[in-house]
Amino acid sequence: MRKLLLIVCVSLVSAATPKRECSTAEWAAIGYEYNDPAQRSDKLWEWLTDFGSACTREQLTVIYINLPTVAGTSDTMRLRARIEQLWGNAK
Repeated sequence: MRKLLLIVCVSLVSAATPKRECSTAEWAAIGYEYNDPAQRSDKLWEWLTDFGSACTREQLTVIYINLPTVAGTSDTMRLRARIEQLWGNAK
């Protein structure tokens, strides 16, 4: 009985754990949500840190290609290098 209770508890906890998903639409929305270039750059960096490793190469390619449009004046070598690094590690 204790084993069953333990299994149920573990499965509930694992089901409640948020899954990291890469949404290019969510990433693009950041570009339109923040007007301040420094804040926009920071938010794009945070998103890449939190969700970038969950992206496929195709999604990272879309992000890279659209970076000038989404980031605007926040388009920096730092962001581009991070996307390239994630692309190299992606499956």
